Amino acid sequence: MGLIKDFTLKLTTYDLADKKVKELLAANPSQDYVLTVVEKNERRTLAANRAYQAWIPAISDVLGLTIPEATCHIKLNFGLPILLADDFMGKLIGEGLQANGYFQLGYEEQMKLMLKLPVTRLFDTPMHKRLRDDLQNHFGAMGLQLDYKG
Repeated sequence: MGLIKDFTLKLTTYDLADKKVKELLAANPSQDYVLTVVEKNERRTLAANRAYQAWIPAISDVLGLTIPEATCHIKLNFGLPILLADDFMGKLIGEGLQANGYFQLGYEEQMKLMLKLPVTRLFDTPMHKRLRDDLQNHFGAMGLQLDYKG
């Protein structure tokens, strides 16, 4: 059982953290652990957040989607794979989605659920950077220049 390291704890991730701590304790009940919670000082810049948000109208035009549809498309096809690839969050999010039958749904149903599911809100800074890089590479190959100077 892996230890929990560098997990971003906030209200939206508390249940996931609680589950992981319980799994860790149950796997070795006689082991003592030290839990330290400190205020996170590494934050995504507003410029980084605004850049990603500012790209959505251009992406929606290229894809022929509405802005909400383009947002869901980005969350499903770019954001969710990043989240699922994370050692800690991926396992927890993946198990939750699997338990609720998400992966058995068709594409359209998965897209609809993206309106409700937090994806990029759960990202840390490296995940958000990867999202920006992936969007720039993918849509750049389609001729859409997405600029960000961060």
